[in-house]
Amino acid sequence: MSYCINPSCPRPTDPLNAKNRICRQCGSELVVAGRYRIVKLLGTGGFGQTFEVDDRGFPKVLKVLTEQNPKAITLFQQEAAVLQRLRHPGIPAVEPGGYFTFTPRYSKTPVHCLVMEKIQGQNLEEWLASRNHEPITQQQAVGWLLQLTEILHQVHNQQYFHRDIKPANIMLRDPAQIKAFGTEQLTLIDFGSAREVSGTYLAKMAVGKQGTVISSKGYAPPEQENGKPVPQSDFFGLGRTFVQLLTGKHPLDFYDPLNDELRWRQAAPHISPKLADFIDELMARLPGKRPQSTEVILQRLGELDVMLHQRRKSRGQFMVLKPPNRLLDKLEQWKMQLVLGGGVVLFGVVAVTQVNVYRLGLSSIGNAGAVAEQSALEVTQEVLPVPENGGETAVASVNFPENSAPVKAGSGKISPSSPSGNRELSRTIAVNDIKLSNTLTGHSQDVRSVAVSPDGRAIASGSFDGTIKIWNLETGALIRTLTGHSDAGEMVSSVAIAPNGTLLVSSSNGYGGTIKIWNLATGELLSTIPGTSLGISSIAISPDSKLLASGSEEGNIYLWNLDSGEAIGTLNGHLGTVFSVVFSPDGQTLASASEDGSIKLWPVANQPTESGLAQTENRHLSGHVGTVFSVAFSPNGKMLASGSADNTIKLWDLSKGQEISSFSGHAGTMFSVAFSPDGNTIAGGTLTGRIKLWNLASGELVETLSGHSRWVESIVFSPDGGRLASGSGDRTIRIWGIR
Repeated sequence: MSYCINPSCPRPTDPLNAKNRICRQCGSELVVAGRYRIVKLLGTGGFGQTFEVDDRGFPKVLKVLTEQNPKAITLFQQEAAVLQRLRHPGIPAVEPGGYFTFTPRYSKTPVHCLVMEKIQGQNLEEWLASRNHEPITQQQAVGWLLQLTEILHQVHNQQYFHRDIKPANIMLRDPAQIKAFGTEQLTLIDFGSAREVSGTYLAKMAVGKQGTVISSKGYAPPEQENGKPVPQSDFFGLGRTFVQLLTGKHPLDFYDPLNDELRWRQAAPHISPKLADFIDELMARLPGKRPQSTEVILQRLGELDVMLHQRRKSRGQFMVLKPPNRLLDKLEQWKMQLVLGGGVVLFGVVAVTQVNVYRLGLSSIGNAGAVAEQSALEVTQEVLPVPENGGETAVASVNFPENSAPVKAGSGKISPSSPSGNRELSRTIAVNDIKLSNTLTGHSQDVRSVAVSPDGRAIASGSFDGTIKIWNLETGALIRTLTGHSDAGEMVSSVAIAPNGTLLVSSSNGYGGTIKIWNLATGELLSTIPGTSLGISSIAISPDSKLLASGSEEGNIYLWNLDSGEAIGTLNGHLGTVFSVVFSPDGQTLASASEDGSIKLWPVANQPTESGLAQTENRHLSGHVGTVFSVAFSPNGKMLASGSADNTIKLWDLSKGQEISSFSGHAGTMFSVAFSPDGNTIAGGTLTGRIKLWNLASGELVETLSGHSRWVESIVFSPDGGRLASGSGDRTIRIWGIR
């Protein structure tokens, strides 16, 4: 069927139009914008109509504005602008050009149109009705709260708030699509009422000017009903939504008008009082009494997740090993740090890199000398204090090799069970096997990237504050601070240490976008490579320490000669920021991950030549439905792991180019991913500040490390597997000891 969207068409559903390009009734085009054939009407409401359209074989949704008043047009255009800026699996995707106008024949009035991704599934209001309003479980509530808060985190970080959170505006994707996400996936829809947050807007609200009143009874907070919504208004709607999901009844069914209270708890006896308290806090009458940011909500949910996880295990419901409760011991301290730091919203939170160069070097380091040297370094589990001044005056010596020989690519591959001198992780990590051994402080902004030296003695950290710090991995003492980027007003996006142990490379992702090469032992700046106008988001060094790859904000990958700093080649193919690049252990392949949701594998020449890398990727891995933030090769080079905004880590068989498995843990975006040196364990750093560890053989989630109060942007194992280091948005580096 072809549906005519001309508002004046006398018979828009004429069946004889099925294969026509021009409507028989009014003469208007039936293939809108030259590509969209309207299949059927999905619904009518508000200011417009919604249709299903066929876009050259792909089903999509077309929203058509039926009102022509200026305010309606402004809201409609605003929805298009918001959706085009937001790229997240929990938000309907709108391609560039998705908003357009269509002028019917014999009309001078344009019809405003918006084409977006078609979400297969039901909204939560329909979903509840389909199951006779049976309440959801406590575990499901926490998982869904995490998902929706992460979606709002993306929206609020773009300086918008939704203003109409309710079950009817939340879609649960069809089970057929769930496999791609690894879990149930919610999607927030209807951004027509979204509002931009600005100083001017908040000032107007403060002096009594009223905005457009958009209010869904039972879900809108008092300030919104009075025409003065604020970002925290979204949290009220979130709380009211979960009252309905946890009770199966509309929130207003519980309203006590005499006391102005919502008495809903008795209808949800199956949930913890802690979770009920939190939902009541989301619904506080005054915005100032609600959590003040999505970061605070994510932190609180993480605490609830750990608490409920422990309770479930104590009742014998799960066989997963018990996670530590150190987070709960210092909850109030970290909560205050989070609230104080929550006022600074950094757009670069998604510019996350994961450059685990030590793994590349391990595949090439000669056995005898490296093993002997590692054996001489006794790794203690004792917690050593960081100097009170952040370690700036600490004097600690690390003996770096002065004339390390270049590592030959392709030698000494490590198999998953190789006894090649690396300390092997048990196939079932127990809680007592991993403990927080040190916390490194001193950075004033997010720690974006961490890298461990191939001898396992030093760790480098790069931060949004523009500095690079080099620490003694064993004692936690600060060795030195490099300020080359901060002096130039740049933010450090990524750090990598050459497998031969002599060089440290860093990059910046804004205000210059340069790459700097340093002498690791002395801290001397050796050279600066001009980057790109939009900046460099990720870097990686080849196993032979000869090539440097950099992923840019503009979507290109550049290859450089590390010794000379000369450009060798440019790789084109990604459609968004390249958040991660990494060389395979044999140095023959470069993997890249991007904002466009794709992973590309590029062949690397054995010797740097004028052409350098091939200009087209050798293989394209697709399966994620959100931005891919991190990729890592297994030690034997046969598998690739990828962490994504779709809340999963996917494992790929590189010989077949196929997905092997998908790991998820209701922890939000997987920002960083790393393999243990023995290849038995995979670790993922999440938006909620947790580090998840899975056993690769069984797929079992064996441990959740709780210590960071914000997102974990980078993780790396030490070469001997005895330590795991993590860098976070809470401005710390945490060192975890593994027995």
